[in-house]
Amino acid sequence: MTPLVPVSVDITTSMVAVVTVLTALVVGLATLARPSRATVTWGVAFGLGMLGAYLWLAGQQTQEQALRAAASALLLCFEPLVWIGLRMHFGRRASWWTVIPFLVVAPTLLVATAETSWYLPSFHVVFLGSAIYGGLVAYELLRVRAAVRDIVLPLALASCGLVIVAVVSAASALIAGDAGTDAQLSALRGMNAVGTLVVSTCAAFTLVLMVRGEEKRVHAGDAAERARRRLRKAESQNDQPWSVLDIRLDDPADLREASTGAAYALIIERFHEDIREALPASADADRVEDGRAIVVIRGGDESVRHHLRAILSRISTIDRDATVTGIRASASIGWATASVVGFDYDALVAAAGRAAARARAAGGDQWKRATVLDLQSA
Repeated sequence: MTPLVPVSVDITTSMVAVVTVLTALVVGLATLARPSRATVTWGVAFGLGMLGAYLWLAGQQTQEQALRAAASALLLCFEPLVWIGLRMHFGRRASWWTVIPFLVVAPTLLVATAETSWYLPSFHVVFLGSAIYGGLVAYELLRVRAAVRDIVLPLALASCGLVIVAVVSAASALIAGDAGTDAQLSALRGMNAVGTLVVSTCAAFTLVLMVRGEEKRVHAGDAAERARRRLRKAESQNDQPWSVLDIRLDDPADLREASTGAAYALIIERFHEDIREALPASADADRVEDGRAIVVIRGGDESVRHHLRAILSRISTIDRDATVTGIRASASIGWATASVVGFDYDALVAAAGRAAARARAAGGDQWKRATVLDLQSA
């Protein structure tokens, strides 16, 4: 009987496996799913990171210092590419002249000094350079008000951590001087591997979620443009019975706290499903947020009231789904009509939103019709 050979998995093997999976994730879900200059740049960043991880593994196996140096350089080139990709994603000028020199100098410097005593100070210089781009990544993410905080926070925090580690390690090297060079290199290699795991994981999740979130915003913009065209056509034909409904889930923060993440997701899905089921086939319901929908509907006052009552009744029913039994949801609805507000889609949405806020202030689980005052206040 052949004896079993124990499998030893160290940090380097783990780094290679994780970076490979994350590269496939980013390329498949971001670069190929929504190709753009930004997503292609991020795909290249992860591709270089994966190449660096494999070179690092080869260097560990062969004890070849030049391979380790090249691997370290490629891994430290990750942050500059992520930063320039963020600039392009947010519609800012892509300053390649600040990135290309680093991409050329970092590998050249580390490989050239790999077998000399200058390698350790050279590594700290390149590490600090990469940390500067890490700080710029955090700045780009945190300055965007439109970005969802819980999406950008992982990469922003990881990049800030990179800055702190680079500064502390450089300060420690200055204090230690030439003493313990081998120990410093060993510690830096360990930090490099762990840092690669942390930064690449946080980057993959943040970048993929940002791209997917952008897809939703593009879809929402397309839906709004279709609604504008419908209303302009209705105005040209003097087709008066058109309305916009702003439907908002009451107290979404309280519902999130009172339920698990899975149960809250079911509540949100059911909320939008209830809206679709209660509306006629001719109405367009656009999911603009998790707990909010904008509906464009044609019909007389009595017909719209019937649908409003049906929506509120379905949302507040708690015994239809056993998985969320005991959690009662409700909604507030603002109703703006073209006969009062006009056919301008944005004005209708603003007036309906004001009316929805009044309905919520009155206790929720009800609807309010927009008046001229709501139009003036919106």
